[in-house]
Amino acid sequence: MSAAPFDILVVVDPRFSGGTAASVISDVDAFSALGARVGLMIVASRFFDGAPDRPNERLLSLADLPGVHLASGPARADLAFLHHPLAFAAGLHDPHPVRAETAVLVAHHPPFRGDGSLEYNPVLAGRRVRADLGCAIRWAPVSGVIRTQLRSFSPMLCMTTEDWINSFDGDTWRASRPVFSGARATVGRHGRPDILKWPGRTEDAVDPLTPGQGWDTRVMGLPTEMVGMLGPRVAEWEIVPFNAEPIRDFLERLDAFVYFHHDRWVEAFGRTVAEAILMERPCILDPRLKPTFGPLATYCRPAEARDRLVRLRADATAARIAAADRRQRALALWSQSEIGARLSRLGSDPGTRSRRGVKSASVSMALRKAMGLSRRQLLAGGA
Repeated sequence: MSAAPFDILVVVDPRFSGGTAASVISDVDAFSALGARVGLMIVASRFFDGAPDRPNERLLSLADLPGVHLASGPARADLAFLHHPLAFAAGLHDPHPVRAETAVLVAHHPPFRGDGSLEYNPVLAGRRVRADLGCAIRWAPVSGVIRTQLRSFSPMLCMTTEDWINSFDGDTWRASRPVFSGARATVGRHGRPDILKWPGRTEDAVDPLTPGQGWDTRVMGLPTEMVGMLGPRVAEWEIVPFNAEPIRDFLERLDAFVYFHHDRWVEAFGRTVAEAILMERPCILDPRLKPTFGPLATYCRPAEARDRLVRLRADATAARIAAADRRQRALALWSQSEIGARLSRLGSDPGTRSRRGVKSASVSMALRKAMGLSRRQLLAGGA
């Protein structure tokens, strides 16, 4: 065991990128600022076996923060955060025992895909955590979308009563240029270059980002294989490789943010959207994101996005006032300054196994999906 227990232990595979990595980095930065003694346990998940993913240097550099220490052996903590269910569902290479008063598995990813199939079994994932790390977990959804899905497996798993939503440094995510302040306007989006992050129909991917005369388009993270698929209309887009420039700088140049995704994708939280909201960029979103962002954005079908953008630009003053108000409401939810209070509530959280509320599937349906997943894994030789 460690010479002394940690206040907080963070267990993560450093090969995650995108929203998962960004949320871990923001949380640990906040834990450090609170003066907590933080253990950073770096693990290797079988989920990445055979994949080309490299360790995220920003995740590894968290060990340089004040109060943060690498935890390389059996570790004790008052509170342990295990990040991303797919990492633990697949099992760990060389796991180390974890003893914690409270251990939560932060669910950055939904169990059900957009087509209704099961990507991982939360009940079996919890058992794998106990086998690998020796601790019992509660599930901490990052959004109401994930909670709705996990509720389908209650009472066989326990969830925290409050979602562990992403946190943000409000000073970092602050724009210096108001939207619609130039002769031309720019619409765009950014994100990890995953084809499922984009609509499956060409017109649904292209139309919302080409509102017409007087507009430019910037996108960061468009998958290379999609450039040819989307046709000649994207030839006029400015396409920036993923992480080729700081996200804040990218958003600073936008006047509106648009995000629609594939029918087979379920957006667990949507950190890219949250960053745009905090940068006071009006957001036109897929209606499936409404349970997460509610009044902080505008929702429509892809075919309606162009009209919404034109109307925003036509009344730039109203757009700026609304965006500033949405930023303030978002800070009340996501600011790092709220982390201390959230930790206190989590430490005394009794957890819940209740099935009350909206569920993605009935007990019988969830069982059938779990059996289907097991069959697929057996056929793939991965059981």
